Amino acid sequence: MSWAAGTLIFTVGAVMIEVVTVSERKARETARRQRAADAVMVELKAFAQRCGGHFSVFGSVAQQRLSFDSDFDVIVDIPPEQEVAAVELVEDLCRQHGLPTDIRLKSHANERLLARVADYAVILP
Repeated sequence: MSWAAGTLIFTVGAVMIEVVTVSERKARETARRQRAADAVMVELKAFAQRCGGHFSVFGSVAQQRLSFDSDFDVIVDIPPEQEVAAVELVEDLCRQHGLPTDIRLKSHANERLLARVADYAVILP
């Protein structure tokens, strides 16, 4: 039996079994979600540049405190004729990357929310 970086490895007969600890599974999921969020932001930035609007990413992703159960919080500020396409893009990208999402349209967002995230939101582009 051996222990290495959050995994317990032992053999039963000729079979080697790896048991991953809960903390290691959480760490791996956190890293996966960070990679997913980064990939989503690249695509959103490109869309915003083409459409002349922007996305404001807030919450744990923007504050760099993402965890294994974080979602992708975003405010969509895109010209009205592109809003549906923008929301669908966020939904599709997050679904493809296995990332829960919370989407708000700036035109319908609560002023308190906008004020609260204004200082730290990541604006794309």
